[in-house]
Amino acid sequence: MSVETPFRNRNRVPATATRFAAALAILVAATCGAACTSATYTERVSRDQELTRKANVALADAGVDTRRIEAQSYFGVVALLGRADENEVAAARRAVSELPGVVRVNNLVLTEGISSASGFTRADGRKAPLIARDASVPDSK
Repeated sequence: MSVETPFRNRNRVPATATRFAAALAILVAATCGAACTSATYTERVSRDQELTRKANVALADAGVDTRRIEAQSYFGVVALLGRADENEVAAARRAVSELPGVVRVNNLVLTEGISSASGFTRADGRKAPLIARDASVPDSK
């Protein structure tokens, strides 16, 4: 008479052990991947913060009013943000584009006196229409 064992073949690894080993391998791989990604992300964020700081210093050095125009960077692309006139925007773009590490400069500054597309309140208290009006384009008034 033979004694029954939970396993028909003692050389075979039970399914629960195989699942446990697979889950453990996935967990280890995910942890390593997350750690590597986290370090890369941290480095990129650090580079972007440093580039943002340098861009804002360059704006101040170029005589741009940093209360009206500021810079933010993401993956080396510097966005100019704020509200200023055309001359300030041009000076800001020149100052930032010369910095090492700048891939591109995106001008997101609302230029005063050119367009009323922003919907800002006018001096008389009325809201400006959300239609771009440019004096250089015929029939846009």
